Amino acid sequence: MHLQKSERGSATAELVVALPLLVTLALVGIRFLGDAIESERLRYVAEGIVQAVIRDESSSAINRELAKTLPDARYWISEGGDGPEGEFVVTLRYRAASASARGYR
Repeated sequence: MHLQKSERGSATAELVVALPLLVTLALVGIRFLGDAIESERLRYVAEGIVQAVIRDESSSAINRELAKTLPDARYWISEGGDGPEGEFVVTLRYRAASASARGYR
């Protein structure tokens, strides 16, 4: 009997079917990891802006440092709200992503 020839052909067919699926899964995983890293980076920069506000740095100095780190990023500060006295929130927006960090004065 010559079963080896047919088995070899079926292994190739399985590889042809499975390979695009594996490549797609790898690309989705890489994209997810990249998005998670970008989100963490934005949160880290927002926390840096909170620290700069707490140190009473000027808005021009904050904007200058932000332009070096993330060109075209924008931030705004929300004071008060429902939180305790002296609380503020920095919201950072860069492209389609955003992050927020809280601070107290």
